Amino acid sequence: MLIIPAIDIIQGKVVRLNQGDFNKKKIYSEDPVKVALSWQKKGAELLHLVDLDGAKEGKIKNKEVLTRIIEEAGISCEVGGGIRSAKDIEYFLKKGAKRVVLGTKAFEDINYLKKLISKYNEKIAIAIDFKGESIVKKGWQEKIDLSPEEIVCKMQDIGVKTLEVTDTALDGTLKGPNVERLSKILDSVDISVIASGGVSNLSDIKKLKSIGKSNLKGVIIGTALYEGMLSLEDAIRASN
Repeated sequence: MLIIPAIDIIQGKVVRLNQGDFNKKKIYSEDPVKVALSWQKKGAELLHLVDLDGAKEGKIKNKEVLTRIIEEAGISCEVGGGIRSAKDIEYFLKKGAKRVVLGTKAFEDINYLKKLISKYNEKIAIAIDFKGESIVKKGWQEKIDLSPEEIVCKMQDIGVKTLEVTDTALDGTLKGPNVERLSKILDSVDISVIASGGVSNLSDIKKLKSIGKSNLKGVIIGTALYEGMLSLEDAIRASN
């Protein structure tokens, strides 16, 4: 199970939000590239980059800093937030991103998503962000009346190879992951799933690992790493 540090960006700065609330923002660094290099030196193999301004506004807003991270981090990066067009996808893949993470666009135009999957295959991941029984989109500002289990099955049927699942009620709260719900999601599909939301300590990582599903390929961690509640090195050891 891969440990994946999150680098969330607003106005060129590394931040964390509490439950996706843009009014509950904490700035951790004004140098995202430096942060990326720090995670690389501590053993990260993959970084999760999100343009939060882009996610909220529906178009990429931090392209320059995202590009610099991808080019300078020295490890694989996946990037999401405000990516809507094939042109955007092509841009980041050509710059060296491992994959592009789509959210809102994937739910708004299924036929378009099918075309993207046909062209880019495993280089497209889908963010499944949910709160309770509803999927949320557009920077978690709007709801879709589909359950997480329903939407992950739909994505698998389309041909998606990787899903990134976030319980937005837990994201940034350090209250621990929703292991029970994640287990149900993992049971619903055979494709790769990356978990996100709530991880605060080594015990949480061990709980995720104890689910025992081979398709749980990684966990994205943000606040716990930035607050020093969990070291990346310890997290990596606990995940192996």
